[in-house]
Amino acid sequence: MPATVRKKASHAPEHPAPIDALPPRRRAILIAAVGVLMEKGYARASTLEIATRARVSKRELYAEFGSKRGILEALIDSASTEMQVPLVSAEIGDRHALAAALTAYGIAALTTLSNPYVLATYRLAIAEAPGNTELGEILDASGRTPNRRMLVELMQRGQAAGFLGAGEPLDIAGEFFSLLMGDLMVWLLVGVSPAPDRPEIRARAERATRTVLALHPV
Repeated sequence: MPATVRKKASHAPEHPAPIDALPPRRRAILIAAVGVLMEKGYARASTLEIATRARVSKRELYAEFGSKRGILEALIDSASTEMQVPLVSAEIGDRHALAAALTAYGIAALTTLSNPYVLATYRLAIAEAPGNTELGEILDASGRTPNRRMLVELMQRGQAAGFLGAGEPLDIAGEFFSLLMGDLMVWLLVGVSPAPDRPEIRARAERATRTVLALHPV
């Protein structure tokens, strides 16, 4: 087993940056929701307990999110949106710009996916499957699907501009993500690999970018 897998987990933020940027009441509810979910699981977590911990009324909670599912969708969407920022703002004027956009996305994706709250959500989905797939469905619909769609669109734009070689954009996006993550997510989820630091995240993103562009020359 690689030496990096045997390290103890490094220090992590109390909650992810996307939550920090939200209005206070919304942020408080999401943070409380994660705490309740970690203790009770998704099926047993109650909106009353979440509201109590967030020090808001159930009426305020429902006004913000509509339901327990709405809370989870908002939590996952906030992380997903953070990952997509580099793709939304990407201007692809040449192959170097395409490489910069891919690297920036890789950094955002790795930073978000290695966040302790995001990892905790994945662990919950795994623990409750296959008996209850609702949380997994939310992760897919609000997290994986929109991110993959944005990455595929970037590959399509790169090909249309003549900066990326032939290949099915969906497959190229999958190659990039596989190169970026490798088996890191597995070891993060089981808790035996530390979250990568900023230099490692950048190095992984740059390496994935160089490799996928080399695999699809123009």
